[in-house]
Amino acid sequence: MAMTTSYDPFIKIQIAFWEGWIRFATDSCQIYGRLIEHHGKILEQQGCFRFHNVIPQGADWFDHYGKRNHDVDVEKV
Repeated sequence: MAMTTSYDPFIKIQIAFWEGWIRFATDSCQIYGRLIEHHGKILEQQGCFRFHNVIPQGADWFDHYGKRNHDVDVEKV
């Protein structure tokens, strides 16, 4: 019969503590890695973009008066 020392419960507690700590550290590193990965995806340039404001070349659906709204109306001259 093997003789157990009085340190065995303390050693088991320490082993359980360190196993838990290692698991916590591993999971934390994995979560942090996923966070950095998703943060990088957010900061990447998107596939769609906004068009710049283009000076209209004439009256169209999106511009009420067009580029030539300040021209002289020859019918009223």
